[in-house]
Formats: sequence, structure tokens, C-alpha cells
Amino acid sequence: MALFHYDIRKNVNFTLVVTVLLLLVMGSTMVFSATGGFSSAEHDEGTNPFVLRQIIGIVIGLVLLVGFWLFDYRHFADAIVPLWILNVFLILAPRIPGLGSTGGGSERWLAIGGRHLMQPSEPAKLVTVLLFAAIVARYRGEIHDIPSFLKLFAISLIPAVLIMMIPDLGTGLVFVAISLGILWVGGARTRYIVTLILVGLVFIVGLVFTEIRYAQTNNGDGRILKEYQLNRLIVFVDPEVDPQGAGYNLKQSMISIGSGQFSGKGLGSGSQALGDFLPERHTDFIFAVLGEEGGFMGAVLLMGLYLALLMACLSVCASSIDFYGSLIAAGIMSMWAFQILENAGMTMGLMPITGIPLPFMSYGSSFLVTSLACVGVLLSIWRRRNYQSPIKGVDDDATSSQSTRNTGFRAKAGTTEGDSDSRGGYSRPSLERRTYR
Repeated sequence: MALFHYDIRKNVNFTLVVTVLLLLVMGSTMVFSATGGFSSAEHDEGTNPFVLRQIIGIVIGLVLLVGFWLFDYRHFADAIVPLWILNVFLILAPRIPGLGSTGGGSERWLAIGGRHLMQPSEPAKLVTVLLFAAIVARYRGEIHDIPSFLKLFAISLIPAVLIMMIPDLGTGLVFVAISLGILWVGGARTRYIVTLILVGLVFIVGLVFTEIRYAQTNNGDGRILKEYQLNRLIVFVDPEVDPQGAGYNLKQSMISIGSGQFSGKGLGSGSQALGDFLPERHTDFIFAVLGEEGGFMGAVLLMGLYLALLMACLSVCASSIDFYGSLIAAGIMSMWAFQILENAGMTMGLMPITGIPLPFMSYGSSFLVTSLACVGVLLSIWRRRNYQSPIKGVDDDATSSQSTRNTGFRAKAGTTEGDSDSRGGYSRPSLERRTYR
């Protein structure tokens, strides 16, 4: 009979769930439209295969969402070694003979019998969030010295560098964004992170110029970056440098968005998509399809849903019963925020072109399943925000005093309370509200 007394209102973040469902509907509709689903000339033989695979991905993702929601996320805090092993396997699996398959110019896929099964770098993002949050949580908000900050950032670079070596520069940058978000909420001083970003930008600019000179001398790839990666960066600086070659994707994307004007051309009426002028329209450039068919209003609607999604993440982060939950939510929020800014920005020439998909919108089962699994983890954190029986050895002091409840979403360095448990795990510090230093 306990099932009938279960109060779902207290255990589900409805803002998060409703927002994600709306994004799934909107994303599936745009994939259907981008692949000619509204055109009678397309897919006359039967069901649109892209939408069918997308629906299968949604179903699998929803199953994982429910599973993670029911599972207590705090068990991951004591699984650092298994998470490390799983993460390294997922990242390196495409390079294992017989398992790896080439796609997008690099070995990014797991394949059996010549068929692509999944991109292991996608679930590796969630594993990285769970792993790095567990590591940072052990510092209990005391990342106020440069050695500790650099040590943690160096640890976070391991999966990012491995991904970039595939090569997959875009996904590697997502891993960096995850790490910086967790470090900031984990108590790292803002000036450390800002300084690191500025140094990174200077390094990247210097690297790009060096690589371009090397590639021009040798008529091919650079020492580190591939030719297509260098071309994307050159086009970002000057979109008109090669409008029929390296700059073609960006040019067609900007034409698509501009032609949508205020209210758009209507679903299935985008001439850029239907005329095959816009490449990768159902994956990397799905935002351009929305801009053409939905116009400015469609883009505003999508950004409004993304704002609601990120605010829901922020709510989960602030309400978590322990520090580990706050850090997980911060990592997922940072991942989505970076992907949204990069994908939407690249379609308008505001960011370099990468293969980063748009959350819940772009076609791709691996990405969609992972995103829904992330939602499940967030719901697990939300569900346990009022728990009075913490897991032994994980957060034994979590219910010792109501005054120690999480009061914000960022740890203020040097102001934590509580002792770590006997196993060297984290004990939730008293979190202060966000402060800028």
C-alpha cells in the first residue's frame, strides 16, 4: 500500500521533466522536417528512418532516466576506481582493433559487423561528471591554493586530451567545460579559472598560427591539428575565404537562419534543407533548420526552453543534500550550457565550427541516450534532497543538524564545516551562496 501513498510531487522536478519532454518533441519534429519528412517526395517507401532511430533512442534513454532516478547517486562517490577504468575504456574503445570504426574523419564509433552501435565518447561525458565530482568533493570546498587547483585541473585534462587525440577537438572542449564548472562550484577561486581560460586562449591562438604555417609549408595537416580542423578555424576568422569549400557549411547555415526572418517559412518549407544546400542539417546544423523554418520566434522559443533547463539544473544544484550532488549537477549544467552556446554560435559564425550537437535537438542516439541519462541523475539528486537516512560512509553527518543544509550552489573556499568520514570520503560542507572573488 506504500505505493499509493508515494508523493510524486516531492520526488520529481516537474520543471526539468516538462522542459525535457518539450525539447524532445521539438527536436524530433525538427529532425523529421530536416530529413524531408513533410515532403511527399521523401521516404515514400515507409517510415522515416532518422525519426525511427531517434524514437528508439528516446525510448532507451527514458528507460535509463527512470533507472538513474531510482538509483541512489551517492553510491558513485565510492566508485572512483571503477569509474576511472570505465572512462578510459569508453574513450579508447574506438581504437581497439575489431571494435573501432571511422566516422566524421576519425575513429569515434564502436561497431560490430560493420554497423555503428554508439559513440562511446558520449556516455564518457556522464562518467566524467560522476568521477570528477567525486574527486573534487573530497576537497570539501577547500580548493583555495594554486597547487590544489592545478592538480585537479591536470586530472581533469586526462580524458579531454585522450578524446582530442582521436581526434575529436569539439568533444574534448566539452570535457574541459565540465571540469571548469565542477571546479568553480567546488570552491576554486574565480580568478584562478579566469586566468586559466585566458592562458588557454592565448595558447590556442599561438598553436593555430603555428599549425597554419606548418600546414602551408607541408601542404597538408599540421603537427597536431588535422587539415579540416585548421580550415574550420580559418573560416571562423574569415567566412568568405573559401565560400565553396571550407566555408560552404557556415555560409549555407547563415543563409538558412537569415531567410527565416521573424516567423519562419513553416515546417517542411525550408528551401535550404529540402534543396540539400545545408549539410549535416539533422545533426550539427539542426539550429539552422529551426532558424529557417521557425524564424526568430522559433529560436527564441528554443532558447527559452534551454534557459528553463539550465535553471532547473541550478535548482537541483542548490537543493542537493550533499556536496557531491551539487557538483554532479554543476557538471551536467556546464556540459549542456557549453554545447548550447557552441552549437548555436557556430551556425551563426559566432563560434568555430565543431561537431558538437545541440542537446535534445540534434539527431544521434548515443548523444540523446546520454542526455536523458543525465536527466535521470539530476532527478535522483532532487529526489533525495530531503532524505534523513544517508548512506553509511558517504555523508554520515548529512542529517546531524538542519543548519548544515546546503544553502547555495557554490562552496566558498576556506569556509567549510564538518569532518570527512573515516574512509576518506567527502562530508558535505556548509555551502555559501555564490560569491565573486
